Amino acid sequence: MLTGFIVAGEEVADGTSLRAELAVAGQTVFEHQARLLAEAGAERVVAVSEQLPQGLAAALSRLRRDGLAIEIVRTVGDAAQRIRPEDRLLVLGDGVMTDVAALERLLAVPAPAILTLPDAPETRAWELIDAASRWAGVLLLDGELVRRTARMLGDWDLQSTLLRNAVQAGAERVDARAVEPLLAQVSDESSAAATEQAISRGAMRRSTGWLQRFVFEPLSDLIAPHAMKAMIDPAWLRAGSSGLLIAAALVFLGGWRWPALVLALLSGPVGTLGRHLGALTMRLRQDRQFWTKVCQGAASAALLALGWNLREAGWGPMALAAATIGIMVALNEHERWIGRPPRRPPWLAEPDTLIWLLLPFGLLGWWSAGLAAQAALALASLLKVQRLTARQA
Repeated sequence: MLTGFIVAGEEVADGTSLRAELAVAGQTVFEHQARLLAEAGAERVVAVSEQLPQGLAAALSRLRRDGLAIEIVRTVGDAAQRIRPEDRLLVLGDGVMTDVAALERLLAVPAPAILTLPDAPETRAWELIDAASRWAGVLLLDGELVRRTARMLGDWDLQSTLLRNAVQAGAERVDARAVEPLLAQVSDESSAAATEQAISRGAMRRSTGWLQRFVFEPLSDLIAPHAMKAMIDPAWLRAGSSGLLIAAALVFLGGWRWPALVLALLSGPVGTLGRHLGALTMRLRQDRQFWTKVCQGAASAALLALGWNLREAGWGPMALAAATIGIMVALNEHERWIGRPPRRPPWLAEPDTLIWLLLPFGLLGWWSAGLAAQAALALASLLKVQRLTARQA
C-alpha cells in the first residue's frame, strides 16, 4: 500500500502562519502536496503537524470533500500508529512543491530511495546529504523505517531524522534532473509567487496545437489568476465546455447553424481554462481523463448534428462527419496503444482545431466543404502519427 506522508510544521519567517498554509495557484501548499500524492497513486495521506491552524483545517475539509483519504496527526508517534511496517511511504518535505514526474521517477525504484540534486550554487537552498548531493525534498521509505524513527525521535527534527535514517539505511540516490521536474521550496509569499509562475509555465508547455498554444493558453494565462482567487473548480469549466458543445448539437438540430457554431467555438477557450486550472491546482489525473472523454463525446454529437442539419445536400455531409469521428477515434486509439510521437507536430487534428476550422468555411457559406476539410485534416493527422511512431519503433 502506498501512503503519502507530509511534514507540515515549519512556520514562515514572521511566525504568522505555517508554510503549508501559504497560497499557491489558488490553494494552499498543503492541498497541492496532498493532491499530488493522490495523483501519484497514494491510497491515503497522513500529515504530521503539531498545530492545526484555521488555514490547515479548512484545507483538510476541502480535500476530504473532494474524496481524498487524508488525516492530520499531532505527533510522529501518532503517525507511526497509522502506518504498517509493510507500507511504502512517499514523503514530501515541509513546503516542498514538485510534480508527478519527480514522484514517478522515485516510485520506479525500491524503497528506501532519495530524490537528489547535485551540490551546486543554484541548489544551496536544499539540504546537503554528502559532499556531492543535496536532498530534493522527496523520500520513498518503508513503514518500518518510519516506525523506527518514531521510536527514537525524541526532540529531534522529524524531516531531517527521516532523511538521515534513509541515508544510513543505504537508500538509493535518484537524480531528479533526469525528468526535469518542478522543484521548489515555498517558505514565504515571494517564493510562493515564484512557484506559482513556474507551475503556470509548466501548464502552458502541455499544449500541443497551434490554436491551443498561441490563442487559448495565453488567454487562459491571463484569466487563471482571477479564476483561482474566485476558487473556481476546474471541473465546472470542463463541464461548461461540454455543456456548450451539447447545446451546439441541439441548436444545429434546430436548424440554426451560426448560433450553434458560436457555442461550439466558445467551448474551446472554456475547456482550455479548465485544463489550465486543473494543471495549476494538480487535480487528479482521472478527473482530467473523464472530462476529456465527455468533451470528445459532446464534440462528436455536435458534428453529427451539423451533418444532419446539412441533409438537404444529401447524405454526404453526414458521411463526412461520421468519417471524421471515426478517424479521430482511430488516432486516439493509435496513440493510446502504440504511443504518441516524441515531437508531435502542432498542426495535427484536435477537437478544438476541427471546430475552429469550420469558421472560414461557414463565413463563405461552404459548410459541406468545411466538413470535408475536417475529414482531410483528421486523415492526414492519423497518417502522420502512424509514420512517426513507425520510425520510433
